[in-house]
Amino acid sequence: MSRARFAFAAHPDALVDLQQLPPDIRDLALVELQNLVHGSDDCMPLRDRLAGFHKVYVDPRAAYRMVIQFRPAPPTSQHKREIYLVAAGPRHDYSVYRSAQIRVGTHPTVESPAAARDRVRAARARSPYATGLTAGSATTSTAPHASPSVRKVAHR
Repeated sequence: MSRARFAFAAHPDALVDLQQLPPDIRDLALVELQNLVHGSDDCMPLRDRLAGFHKVYVDPRAAYRMVIQFRPAPPTSQHKREIYLVAAGPRHDYSVYRSAQIRVGTHPTVESPAAARDRVRAARARSPYATGLTAGSATTSTAPHASPSVRKVAHR
């Protein structure tokens, strides 16, 4: 096996997240972390409140995710940079992203369930992947919508 390109660190609660994953998903997550440490760039940049962090798809259905950060390694490390695991868990209801926001201090103040539901509904209404039009989402333009470009970002 090749020498690791990055050091690894994790938020203490992220380690608990890994332990709480179903065993088969946990195994896949550990393999993904090992691949990342050895130089894989199989992650996608996040935006908004988690700008500077990346998501990693864990399972083939993409139902589970990890949130990581590439950051400078401590001075005592043999590596210049490290992969910092912030959260791991299901994508359902944005749970893994909410956990990451809380851990890094970017989560907004306590939000009512109705406000959270409205926020998710609004995000889905703007999604180019939404299946069908909702009230108010029809446009008068005849130009097709440009699909957002999706790129992986190498951190070498």
